[in-house]
Amino acid sequence: MTRTRRNPFGVLFQEVASAGDEFASLCSRLTGSEPQAATFPLTVWADDNAVYVEADLPGADREKFDVTVTEGDTLTIRAERPAPTKPEGTTCLRDERFTGAYARVVGLPVPVDAEKVEASYAHGVLKVTLPKIAAVKPRTVPVKVGE
Repeated sequence: MTRTRRNPFGVLFQEVASAGDEFASLCSRLTGSEPQAATFPLTVWADDNAVYVEADLPGADREKFDVTVTEGDTLTIRAERPAPTKPEGTTCLRDERFTGAYARVVGLPVPVDAEKVEASYAHGVLKVTLPKIAAVKPRTVPVKVGE
């Protein structure tokens, strides 16, 4: 007869994770709010003319995107991923994909021109171009000689 030995730390970690899940559930019931939703990854970079944001939103419903710039320096991206339909009579064995509404708020490093912001969505990636306002763009000043 072979005995398999359980890892005591593995059992401890499972119990701590389970307690954390229960605590989060209790807090959401007491406050009447939903647990914090999963987030989506994004990349932000800038050049002399604009700030660029790319967000991974595979499976999101394009009709429910909301891209908002407030006060010229804060970008909010809201999206929603619908729950997949499962055939009747099936049992879910694991469900790690987030569904529902979610959002990210990003502080921008410089003020941008909200009227000229452009956004596009292709292959599960939302791309947002946020042109900088003229006051923050670098400007080379010509130097006059001999006057």
